[in-house]
Amino acid sequence: MDSMQSVFESVARYFSVLGEPTRLRILHALCQEEKCVNGLIRETGLAQANASRHLGLMYQAGLLSRRREGTQVFYRVADPLYIELCRTVSTQMLARADAELSLPGQGAVAAPRPFPANEKEPTSV
Repeated sequence: MDSMQSVFESVARYFSVLGEPTRLRILHALCQEEKCVNGLIRETGLAQANASRHLGLMYQAGLLSRRREGTQVFYRVADPLYIELCRTVSTQMLARADAELSLPGQGAVAAPRPFPANEKEPTSV
């Protein structure tokens, strides 16, 4: 069991980074393409300091990669596995909520698709 302890600790750190709604919002905003910090701020409505703090934590944890272009910093999802995991969990949560809210005899309403697939090729670092 001791050999698994470091694995469990790594997984716990991974989920702790994903376990914050603001970070999930940032991840969602980056699903399909990389974005500069200002673009993320516009899309998420976060304050500059708050966005920078979360982006820094996500970068340090390995969820995001970044590149600098002049004075701008662009962030992108480092591994599509993060998006797939969030999509799977979000889809299940939406399905549960839909099942709890649907009335007998009424048709199901299509839920929005969380964490859309990245249809563009990732840019190189």
